[in-house]
Amino acid sequence: MRFDHLHHHLSRRQLFKAGAVGAAATVAHTSGLAGLAGAGESAHGHSGGMMSSGRLAVTDEYDDSFSIEGALDGSWAAETSARYGADDERGAVNEITPAKTAAALAMLDSGKVKTVTMAHLMRNGFPAYVTFPPRRFEQRITVLGYEPGNPDEFFSTTTTGFAGEDEWRAADRERGPLGYVQGTTPLGANELSGHEERYPEGGTLQIATQLDGLAHIGVRDIFYNGHRASEFTRAHAVTKLGIHLVGPVVTRGVLVDVLGYKQACGPDDVQMIDGRPVLTDRYRITVEDIVETLKWEGVGGIEAGDVVVIRTGWNQLAELALENEDQDLFDRYLAGEPGIYIREAKMLGDHRPAIIASDSWALELVGVPDPNGWAFPVHTELLTKRGIRIGESVISDGLAENGNFEFVYCYMPNHHYGATAGATAPFALVNDES
Repeated sequence: MRFDHLHHHLSRRQLFKAGAVGAAATVAHTSGLAGLAGAGESAHGHSGGMMSSGRLAVTDEYDDSFSIEGALDGSWAAETSARYGADDERGAVNEITPAKTAAALAMLDSGKVKTVTMAHLMRNGFPAYVTFPPRRFEQRITVLGYEPGNPDEFFSTTTTGFAGEDEWRAADRERGPLGYVQGTTPLGANELSGHEERYPEGGTLQIATQLDGLAHIGVRDIFYNGHRASEFTRAHAVTKLGIHLVGPVVTRGVLVDVLGYKQACGPDDVQMIDGRPVLTDRYRITVEDIVETLKWEGVGGIEAGDVVVIRTGWNQLAELALENEDQDLFDRYLAGEPGIYIREAKMLGDHRPAIIASDSWALELVGVPDPNGWAFPVHTELLTKRGIRIGESVISDGLAENGNFEFVYCYMPNHHYGATAGATAPFALVNDES
């Protein structure tokens, strides 16, 4: 969202304080808890799996209070340093121990295993949070060693040479989404040809299915574990907290199918958009919703090192917008979304999951003015304070349809040195009951 679009969300002073983070409206919206009473054990007969602890309960311990003082006075860093070490850069991923991975894989006991993709299929023009320079996905293909069969879609980079790079870049922007022909003569005696992808200006990993890294959000120049951005940020990369430090993740996943639970309770908090169920716009997912959903699923709770995936159905708006080239749905998708707020982030965070994810584009509630002027406070609470990474646009419809509320979550982010996010697709391993 551009700053000139934010005046209905934040005051001028608050905009200034939000700075480069790019303030957006998250909200202490307190939706009703209709349909929660009387929810019991799962109608699916789903067992609690390997859970023996980490059980969730509704208490008065959590509220929506929020302050950045812990970042500024060093107490957040002291807490994380005490748990993971003063030089730690990995955060709650440390909870995924070899024993944790082995226990997750032990859930695959049927003798047959299938995989389930949990990501958007990336396509050019995917809707993204509006900022400048823009976040956009515009992939282009380079051709080497042959003449493409559809030459109108390509232009030759050899016509400009490598001199005058500024002029070349300007012309590239004017040409639009055309591919590149680097040369039509094959290389070497073996007549080698090939393709590569390119991402013009605006290319980013911060779009669609992604994992926010710990260098993504901070408080002023203070990031996770007290690392200071003024000391680790370079033009080409962040030299601390980069996404490459995550490494391969294989752990227990827990699906919190709030959408499915709400459908079972009644229609109050669910809407149908072109025949597809979605939580209502800007619905706040509460602690009660999370606890009752897990009870309905028959899942015992959340343990340290788990990956928690929340299902809202909001991903369907993006899919419909792309399928129908519907600008109104693009705008609606980005204008706000259902999600958790600070109380829920605290409750989930106290169980120390490695990742908390959702099928929405920001995880947290977006689209209504925050009474305190906070910009993405759930991101601050999880990433900066707790070292818990955030998964966005993590698709869980396939898991929900098959009642796979517990699964093995597998992920390897882009192995990009010093990047702020990973944009690869996670996948799930589940027992194949067919």
